[in-house]
Amino acid sequence: MREKVLIGVLFGVLAGMLLAQSGNLVAQPGQFVTCQQSKTVWRDVSRFGRKKSAAQNMTEKHDEFSRDGWRLVDMETYTENSDLEGFFLSYSRDIACS
Repeated sequence: MREKVLIGVLFGVLAGMLLAQSGNLVAQPGQFVTCQQSKTVWRDVSRFGRKKSAAQNMTEKHDEFSRDGWRLVDMETYTENSDLEGFFLSYSRDIACS
């Protein structure tokens, strides 16, 4: 009895392994290969509009880039003498590899 249970468990494991790999055994269509294109831009914050227009300036830049298929990757602030001077905005998008 014990041997039959062990054989059943081993058979179940073997069948599970075969079923798990069955998706890899079927021919898969070619994958579309993409590359990344990245760009970092400087968004200056004027001395007179730091408190009122910094977020609005960034939002306008995000909208402009997202219309062209870019997505925001990173945003770094730049301060000088404890004053906000602007932002470095990094964007990326998928393009077809040449």
